[in-house]
Amino acid sequence: MAGLVLPRSGELNRRVQIRLQTDTANAGFGLTASYSAGIPRWAKKEPVRSLELRAGVNTGELPTDLFWFRWGTGTKPEDFTTSHVLEHNGTRYRVLDSIDVGDLRQFTRVSAKYLGTV
Repeated sequence: MAGLVLPRSGELNRRVQIRLQTDTANAGFGLTASYSAGIPRWAKKEPVRSLELRAGVNTGELPTDLFWFRWGTGTKPEDFTTSHVLEHNGTRYRVLDSIDVGDLRQFTRVSAKYLGTV
């Protein structure tokens, strides 16, 4: 767990909506995105600053932000897929990946990419 510092008490202070995005075909031969009602959770949000983290990403896309959630129902690493989006303060982020920080089952860290305003 070198380099990863777990969130301290009071740092999970951002209200984030976790939504599942579903794409459906439309009449114009394109796709229309629809979103589930989602679940609200408290999270810590921080921008990606580390070049080492960016260099270690294997998805081909660079994360712009990290979200930390307390490990639990709806926020375990296996609950997040690349079909999920996170919404915070009128801004939408696409989930790139998620990990159980230190395999401790305390926190899930989600790497996400900024998509724009809702």
